[in-house]
Amino acid sequence: MVVLICLNACQSPNKNKPDLRESFSYRDPRPFGTSVAYNILKKKFANNNLEINKKSFADNYGWDYDTASLYINISRNYYVTDRDAESLMAFIYKGNTAFISAAYYDTILLNKLFCKQNKSSFYSENNIASLKNTSVRFTDNLSLYNEKYSYYYLPFKNYFSEINGSYARIIGYNEEGKANFFVFMWGKGRIYFHSEPRALSNYFLLTQNNYLYLQEILQMMPEMPANIYWDNYYSNKNFSPNNNSSNSTLDTLMKYPPLAKAFFIALGLLLLYMFFNSKRRQRIVPVLKRTENTSIAFAEAIAGLYFSKKDNKIIAEKIITYLNEYIRTKLFISNNVNDVNYVDILGRKSAVEPEVINELVDVIKAIQKSEKVTDAQLLKLNGLTEKFFKINNNGR
Repeated sequence: MVVLICLNACQSPNKNKPDLRESFSYRDPRPFGTSVAYNILKKKFANNNLEINKKSFADNYGWDYDTASLYINISRNYYVTDRDAESLMAFIYKGNTAFISAAYYDTILLNKLFCKQNKSSFYSENNIASLKNTSVRFTDNLSLYNEKYSYYYLPFKNYFSEINGSYARIIGYNEEGKANFFVFMWGKGRIYFHSEPRALSNYFLLTQNNYLYLQEILQMMPEMPANIYWDNYYSNKNFSPNNNSSNSTLDTLMKYPPLAKAFFIALGLLLLYMFFNSKRRQRIVPVLKRTENTSIAFAEAIAGLYFSKKDNKIIAEKIITYLNEYIRTKLFISNNVNDVNYVDILGRKSAVEPEVINELVDVIKAIQKSEKVTDAQLLKLNGLTEKFFKINNNGR
């Protein structure tokens, strides 16, 4: 314990600076954790159980029977063995879907797809001089909002230098116009490759409207997957299984004789301390901290993006935009509330009563013409919208 504390003290970051370590852990609320992405995923697939994967692909024998499941990985590195890569491709071939976001992909996997990643684009967290406003975007024909998603940090430079045009399709680009997101069709399924995990971090998603970037990605995933697996195995791998060199802390210490001597001296002192203090002592019973509800924290963070300025007009426009997108993509109706036949068409294609549709359209028209929206108008819009979704979904 003494040795670990000393080593940790030597490597501890400046307390005056935020912790910018890129863990991409689903439980990490720090800037480069993925707790926000994980909670958005849970909200999107509220009726599904998210299973945390703690095994390699080749060792998940239960996945051999899946034909409509979703696998998600967000990590700094995606190192796999040849066996893992074969299992992943077999998983996709049966009709499943995988989404993998990593700054570095093992060539074992990419070679099987005849794709390549630009290795010269990898960059260090310590390159502070490169900080700038940087962005990512989708291809024009796939973007729902036709906008770039940006934040201030190290530039998005990772991209795929070669993509198999026979089976793959480009989905997104970095600010230099180079492909950093593509989908590979294989058998009955598909696998999405994304090279910028920082674009799915807490910091990025909570900047401006960047959470829409993840929502657009989730729109590409199956609507009702049989199972959802969130990977927690490959995100913890820091070195390639094909690299014979050891990267453990102990092996690093052994490379430097003075440091090795200090380590063994400290280890000897620790053993002496444990020997002479082995008598059992009553410890203070610790006070258990109440479990934090991360879903509430996530909801507060997202809600704060809109309610900080108390602007009912913006909130109402977001609700109307979401409603129009649902009507356009699910009911295939043009979003023109001023069309005299709009109410009749919407009534025939949905399961909602004409009275509710008329009232909803009147509220939308009134809000669109108003410069300011009152609390009563906002509450009425929200209530009618929820009623529309509830009746229509039950009717389907």
